[in-house]
Amino acid sequence: MMLRVSTKGEYGVRIMVDLARHYGSRPRSLTDISQTETLPLAYLEQLVKLLREANPPLVMSTRGAHGGYKLSRDPAEITMGEVVRVLEGPIAPMICATEGEMTQVCNFLDACKTRYLWTKVRDAVAQTLDSMTLAELATVSQQESSAAAQFIALSDIHVGAGSQELCLPAKDGETKVRPL
Repeated sequence: MMLRVSTKGEYGVRIMVDLARHYGSRPRSLTDISQTETLPLAYLEQLVKLLREANPPLVMSTRGAHGGYKLSRDPAEITMGEVVRVLEGPIAPMICATEGEMTQVCNFLDACKTRYLWTKVRDAVAQTLDSMTLAELATVSQQESSAAAQFIALSDIHVGAGSQELCLPAKDGETKVRPL
């Protein structure tokens, strides 16, 4: 099992970061957010509804010609744990390590030899999310985007079995083979 955040979580966090960057100014339209973040407008409408209906609400809406969305409170007061839980639900790397009450029960719970690992993973993820504020993420993401650093996704690197070659994807879509 991979620990993976869905597009709901990813896009929702991007909405929140956009709103944090514009905190204190006029409300942001979903069209503006959609264009800035290159996200599908129809999906943003669903996500912003979740963020607006959260308890407590994370965003507020304003109707009218200059309407749109803004954060319900200062980005320094919103943790990323709060945002991710609204969008994705409780942190749960495995059924046996779900935050809060388990909705499913594992048949091996009493004799599980690995539950400790999954509990530690859950706690590490929760601690990371709960210790980072939206303001911090908005600041860091602003600095990273202005640095324009390039990274190679590890999932695109392939080492040939039994060979001494490394295959890397190139910008033109072709694969470049390099000796190890």
